[in-house]
Amino acid sequence: MNKLIENNKYLQFTKLNEYNNLIHFYTKKPFSLTYEEYQEDKEKFLKSLNTISPIKIKTCILANQAHTTNIAKVTLDNLNDDFLNTDGLITNLKDVCLLTKTADCQAILLYDSVNKVIGNIHSGWKGTLNKIIMNAINIMTNDYHSKPEDIIVCICPSILKCCFEVDYEVVESFKNNFSNIDEDIYLGEIKDNKQKYYIDTVNINKKVLLSLGLKEENIITSDLCTKCQHDLYHSYRYDKTEGRNIAAIILK
Repeated sequence: MNKLIENNKYLQFTKLNEYNNLIHFYTKKPFSLTYEEYQEDKEKFLKSLNTISPIKIKTCILANQAHTTNIAKVTLDNLNDDFLNTDGLITNLKDVCLLTKTADCQAILLYDSVNKVIGNIHSGWKGTLNKIIMNAINIMTNDYHSKPEDIIVCICPSILKCCFEVDYEVVESFKNNFSNIDEDIYLGEIKDNKQKYYIDTVNINKKVLLSLGLKEENIITSDLCTKCQHDLYHSYRYDKTEGRNIAAIILK
């Protein structure tokens, strides 16, 4: 069975589609929404989002995303907050759509089918470096009583190891924070007298998840590179675009 289901508007993960109480999607070009649009006119933002959604979304939450490791628990008390300096959202509320926006960074969807908890995490290379996904899993286990073996993780299209080119300073930071990633770092070309490298940040996040006790079969990666497939997805590395792909997850 294919792990992805696609149409001309969005893709979905087959694994998450097994649950009738869950809706999720990851948008394709030309669709794009920004945090500024969300802040300026939330009703208009919702109308735009509903042109994509398989169901009518009534309430959505989009954090401003600042490449932090901060994660907010969405409750009835903070539905109208701005969620500043926040890069992850977790909730057990029904009919509240959690959103992230990306253009090469990883959008990571989380679901605990036992305790009915969802999460949506924005993990750029800085978030991956500082283990934002570990923060998310810890909140689910400590605050929502999730068991790691019950959590499903789906990593949406992002820039992959084929295209995530960095200088040695970034490589050094990763080596300082992780002990088992030599196989995730690749030698690139020399450009302007500087050695370049490539890093597999998706696999690094996967290793973190496995170390926390998640099952390998419950960690699903799209294996789609936004830069390679810039015709389908917004890619900042390719065209410095202001466009953003939207990842959404909602409990019905």
